[in-house]
Amino acid sequence: MQYKYSLDKSSKKFNCPNCNKKTFVYYIDIETGNYLAEVYGRCDRESKCGYFKSPSFQKPLSKIHYSSEAKQPSYLSENLIGKYCNGYDNNNFINFLLKHFSEEEVIQAIEKYYIGTSSHWKGATIFFQIDCHLRICTGKIMLYDGNTGKRVKKPFPHINWLHKLLNVKQFVLQQCLFGLHLLNDNEEKKTICVVESEKTALIMSMLLPSYLWMATGSKTNLKLSILKPLKNHKIIVYPDNFEFIDWSKKTKLLKYHGFNIICSSLLEGLNLNAGDDLADFILLI
Repeated sequence: MQYKYSLDKSSKKFNCPNCNKKTFVYYIDIETGNYLAEVYGRCDRESKCGYFKSPSFQKPLSKIHYSSEAKQPSYLSENLIGKYCNGYDNNNFINFLLKHFSEEEVIQAIEKYYIGTSSHWKGATIFFQIDCHLRICTGKIMLYDGNTGKRVKKPFPHINWLHKLLNVKQFVLQQCLFGLHLLNDNEEKKTICVVESEKTALIMSMLLPSYLWMATGSKTNLKLSILKPLKNHKIIVYPDNFEFIDWSKKTKLLKYHGFNIICSSLLEGLNLNAGDDLADFILLI
């Protein structure tokens, strides 16, 4: 069923009626292409603002025709694993891990999750997204501080995608959970723990290996299409600090669709910074 209104999919942003930052996406009337009243839309500052107001009702559209041919997802060559899964002496994230774990533990984690190194930024890390069929959906490139283990966000967020870096033409990205390929080895039916950050999934896999750790890669990726391969498994999700309410709502929706899933409130009420997650909490203990 298609609806009369939709959030604008262009790159246009406007001042948010709540925080006044230019991070607001308006709703549009799909039939006319016109924006609705300025109060209807969503602020992209999900943690610091969270303003979101949708139209009170949305009439289904019956006159719009859409192509029935969905674009097939693209995949990267498996040869990229051999090309990029090396150079760990120059990988800031790996150097950070070696400050907290033994070399043997870190090597096992690298091999388990196929962690790569990129020269796109000196010391950058590649987190490959590999699905249940061992197809490489893409690789997320991020830069970390080798001492603190925190992402480098200044003077800009250091995040890129391997398919963009390789300039793959007409690439159709369909993300999957980071660590999804580990389902193939889950004969023991381990409980699957889902966090937001790839970094956290990797760290927790070394701290609590009796669970299978995966990551959504973003707070908005906790959704049916991404978690669908986990439906027959027991799942615990661990939201970042201040994200419990949002992920709890999404968890209830997934339960409605038949998932055996719970949302942990472990970080609620703790003296943590906004955005801190399970790994930050564990490493502080």
